[in-house]
Parts: sequence; C-alpha cells; structure tokens
Amino acid sequence: AVGSTRRQVRRMVLAESLLLSAAGTGFGLLAGLALGYALTAATASIYPISYYFPYSGMLTTIAVGLLSGVLASLVPARRAARLDIIAALHYE
Repeated sequence: AVGSTRRQVRRMVLAESLLLSAAGTGFGLLAGLALGYALTAATASIYPISYYFPYSGMLTTIAVGLLSGVLASLVPARRAARLDIIAALHYE
C-alpha cells in the first residue's frame, strides 16, 4: 500500500474481498451439492426421491455470496483508504 493512492488501496481491498468471497462461495456450493446428493442417496431406501440439480439456486447463491462479500468489505476498504500508511507502519 506504500505509494498507492487512496483509490488503489480501496480497489485492492475490494478485489481481495471479492476473491475470498468467490472461493468461499465455490467451496460452499461444492460441499452443499455433495451433501445434498449424499443425503438423497442415503434416504432413497426409506423414501424414494430423485436428485434434482438446482440451477437457479446455484445462480442465486453465487450472486448472494459475491454481493455479500463485497458489501461486507466496503467499510474496511474505506477505512484502509483513509489510513496514513506510513504512520500505520511506524506503529507496528
């Protein structure tokens, strides 16, 4: 962040947040799909049910996951952009 403008710092924090929320959303989707399929397969002997692949639910989950990650990082990005980097490094 040393030598960066406030806009660059804000953009860097937002980009990192988007990357982390994309990774979390992706892993959550994979785990949810696997567990949903496993639960459907496990209960098939008791209650016959077919597995339905939720396309619209996946798109909604991706949108909500990415949007919530970016919205959650707006305040920290703004605070980081206002911070005097040299003073923060001197404090450490």
